[in-house]
Amino acid sequence: MQQGALQRYVNLLLAVVLTVVVLHYGQRLLLVLIVPSILAFLLLPFVRMLEGRGVPRWLASTLASFSAILVVAGVIGFLGARFMSFRDELPQLQEKLDGRIDKAQEFVADHLSISTGEQVVWIEDQVRNLGEAGGKLAVDLFSWTGAFLSDVVLIGIILILMLMYRDRFRQFLDAISEGKEVSALEIVDRIAELTRHYLRGVGLVILILAVLNSVGFLIIGLKHAVLLGITAALLTIIPYIGTLIGGVLPLAVAFLTKDSLAYPLAVLGVVGLAQFLEGNFITPKVVGSSVSLNPLASIVALVAGGMVWGIAGMVLAIPLTGMFKVVCDAVPQLNPYGYLLGEKTDRKWRS
Repeated sequence: MQQGALQRYVNLLLAVVLTVVVLHYGQRLLLVLIVPSILAFLLLPFVRMLEGRGVPRWLASTLASFSAILVVAGVIGFLGARFMSFRDELPQLQEKLDGRIDKAQEFVADHLSISTGEQVVWIEDQVRNLGEAGGKLAVDLFSWTGAFLSDVVLIGIILILMLMYRDRFRQFLDAISEGKEVSALEIVDRIAELTRHYLRGVGLVILILAVLNSVGFLIIGLKHAVLLGITAALLTIIPYIGTLIGGVLPLAVAFLTKDSLAYPLAVLGVVGLAQFLEGNFITPKVVGSSVSLNPLASIVALVAGGMVWGIAGMVLAIPLTGMFKVVCDAVPQLNPYGYLLGEKTDRKWRS
């Protein structure tokens, strides 16, 4: 009995290790399959609507796919044009930052008796460490973005083919479930519904936050208000961490471009109010508990996704873990794992 239990734990450990290895070394292949799969779930109602109006399936699938790509390209182009304007002002911001650092050094030297030389050594160490961390993050972000853009054509082709041959996938899932207690087709339908609900909700939340942030920053008089507002909203797609980064960016710009501390405080107020509304009203009403993950499971998923796939893993961690929970809830043998990941406190599964 004990040997049987030990063997199960060993098999589970080996399965986890093998999964991590496959996820790490098969990152690019898996991403070009996962991303179009998620987009296919989202676009399927639109494709069906076009087909219902007499549009051939191949054309409906192509139009839906190109529409999604054009939306993403439009957002990137809009932000890219404003980022170029922001980049031109970076030398001026650097000069102001140097001036603020000099004033801070004088204050510390006068009130804390720490010499300017000691401060310079400490600041250089911190800047070096921060630069290494920031540089790694920037490299990861740009490498992931570059890899994603280079795979856009491949992702688009796979997306079109998935939408065109969806009946074949359904027949395959129905065939492998024949005579079994659990229907693979039913599980995939649940995953598709979860994905659509989650992505639509997240998209609407980002849109609302972008408007709130941009309007607030414009009222304050913050430079590049629209760019910073939309960027802060987009970063919320990475739960917890993205919210923090999205708040720091406009705060830093306000600190460097304005002489009064009232502006950074006002920015902090706008960001705080937007996040309060998002966390307590917008997300619960718009997204709800679509993925039904508890905070511990969400954080572990984010950390694991970041370690294995970097930025892409952090973005996909929550929806993929939510999909896994759907599978666990549908398969009796996996019900305890679904309970462990979920929010509900009542234990309901068949033993």
